[in-house]
Amino acid sequence: MKRFIYTISILVIAIFQVQAQTVEVKGIITDENQSKSVKNVEVKILDKATKRVVATDVTNKNGAFEVEVKDGKEYILIADKENFFEEENRLSVDNLDDLLKLKLERKPGYIFDVNITSADEYAKVRAIEGARIEVYNNTTQTEELVLIDHPKPSFLFDFEEGNHYTLMIRKKGYLNKRIEAYVNIEGCILCFEGMGVVEPNVVDVMANENQIGAFLGNIEMEKVELNKTFKIDNLYYDYDKAFIRPDAKLVLENVLTVLKDNPGVLVEMGSHTDARGSNSYNMNLSDRRAKSAVEYLVSRGLSRENLTWKGYGETQPVNRCTDGVTCSEAMHQDNRRTELKIIGIKDEDPLDKKTLKEIVESEGKNHYLIYQELSQNSKNQTTITARK
Repeated sequence: MKRFIYTISILVIAIFQVQAQTVEVKGIITDENQSKSVKNVEVKILDKATKRVVATDVTNKNGAFEVEVKDGKEYILIADKENFFEEENRLSVDNLDDLLKLKLERKPGYIFDVNITSADEYAKVRAIEGARIEVYNNTTQTEELVLIDHPKPSFLFDFEEGNHYTLMIRKKGYLNKRIEAYVNIEGCILCFEGMGVVEPNVVDVMANENQIGAFLGNIEMEKVELNKTFKIDNLYYDYDKAFIRPDAKLVLENVLTVLKDNPGVLVEMGSHTDARGSNSYNMNLSDRRAKSAVEYLVSRGLSRENLTWKGYGETQPVNRCTDGVTCSEAMHQDNRRTELKIIGIKDEDPLDKKTLKEIVESEGKNHYLIYQELSQNSKNQTTITARK
């Protein structure tokens, strides 16, 4: 019995001595360029002599970390986080300050701060929660981000320079939204196909000769509704002609992407003319133009069962420019338009069970090569605007 008590006493003393030989190491890690705290930084403490890891921690939302090490020894502190350069510091416990203040240098690239909203300005709640958000790096052919049923209407992503990314946002009841992002490629700091960047927020936060920065973006999602129409801007034809011009091909490539990303909807391509000329002539011309656009899309791989066409001639003007009314050329141009109209909605979206990685890799590079070739021959910018 006495031997047992003696053994316990020695163990307690030993534990007390070990505890007395430890010291707390506390620190704060900030972004060297933006002077903001950096969360989720992996902090490792290595014994300088053996290079063995003796303590680890991850910074909290305030960039703070805290570890315990033995007193009287020298250590190496390593701070590491994706999209930052690894930071290594010698750490001597003998002359340790009360609070370590470390800075991480961000790699060239950009923080993308995104809000997902409904494009319907009259919606009671515009913020969209529960979306599926994916980012795929085409340059490295890797998945970078996968968020399923994301509970917030916003997310952050770090773009690294020299890469081409594809982003896709999916939410039941809305059109799938694809965005192509090019980061420091061919002189483009951060270029998007499919959305815009809020300019005032771009200028204020750029640093290091535009190599590092933060961008505030807004992704608007279009609700899927029967008979909803989308005006296709900049889809022009030669006078009295229906063939697809090179600049029109560029526009239709964007349309192709939207429709391929949304195989769950059936759409009609509708062509409209102004009121000049006879009704029958305009009806025939618009029908030929709509058919020509559909045939181009089908030739580029779009399923014919999802797409039909119709010529409306001058029967659906968007302004007062009907027969006998004097109007400006700009007003006539408003009536000479091409629109997509949702005429059917499938019970299931064929893409629901596919990841963005699977979608992109099944497409190959053909679309991007054609788009880039067409872009070099045309400076027209394409937008698709929804209207009821």
